[in-house]
Amino acid sequence: MTDTQTPPCTRELPEAFSDLAALVPEWALPSEEKRFYKLHSVKLEDLRAFYDVMLPRLPAIMDYLSQFKLHDLPAQARTLFDLAMTFVETSHPIDLGWKDTDFPGAYRWQAFEFRSISQRSHADPHPATVR
Repeated sequence: MTDTQTPPCTRELPEAFSDLAALVPEWALPSEEKRFYKLHSVKLEDLRAFYDVMLPRLPAIMDYLSQFKLHDLPAQARTLFDLAMTFVETSHPIDLGWKDTDFPGAYRWQAFEFRSISQRSHADPHPATVR
């Protein structure tokens, strides 16, 4: 590696979940958009392998994450949260017994456009109405 190259970002998991570390680079996706595109670009057998590893660990993951507030997750917990969110947002083809992650003739998933949440709605998603 030369001085002009930046080392890849490494994201770590809490020690109790170190057995899931090999999943992090591919599956700990930090945004809904990335998880959506992963769902539609992954082979069903790869999704099944991820599902089979994650499903039995989910209760322990949820117990661990429940000790934190969503917006105050430490870095390792954030990585675990991203891994769990990818599972939740991509598991339905396995749960529903699909033969593929997409359906011919359905709305083109490539046409979806993701927008970020405004700072106002992020700060207070349910502002009081003034009349």
